[in-house]
Amino acid sequence: MTETAEQIDAFLKHVRILAENQREILLGETDEASDVTTTQGHVLMLLAQNGPQTNSELAHALVVSPAAITKVMKHLQHAVKPMVTQVPDDHDGRISRWALTAHGISLAQVHARRHAQTLEHYQQLLMDFDTDEQATIARFLQSLEQCLMGDETDD
Repeated sequence: MTETAEQIDAFLKHVRILAENQREILLGETDEASDVTTTQGHVLMLLAQNGPQTNSELAHALVVSPAAITKVMKHLQHAVKPMVTQVPDDHDGRISRWALTAHGISLAQVHARRHAQTLEHYQQLLMDFDTDEQATIARFLQSLEQCLMGDETDD
């Protein structure tokens, strides 16, 4: 195995450990005052972006089970300062949707800022590389993603 292949292997192992209990990896400052996980923050951000949603819609968006969403939503609803509340669907009152409370809106904004900070960090890292190198990095990441997803193609 080449040194570069070993670096890739070590990097992917490190990413897996970082992301083991998270839906995403975010860089930047965290708000230690909030007991919101990255998954919970992402749910709040999705509600802020898309408006009230059902458990099924959230589960589909995050590619997790409805049971996982139920657990997240119970925590967000029953926190000391609730972040979500249930509201009836506008067209079918039998359907419950989750909506943000004022506290939830504020935490969704914090999570969105962390997304923006993460992208800024990536942009800063890329500034160390010229345009051709950035294109090579992009091609490598696309190939790696295809490989990881089991969609290897012979080029």
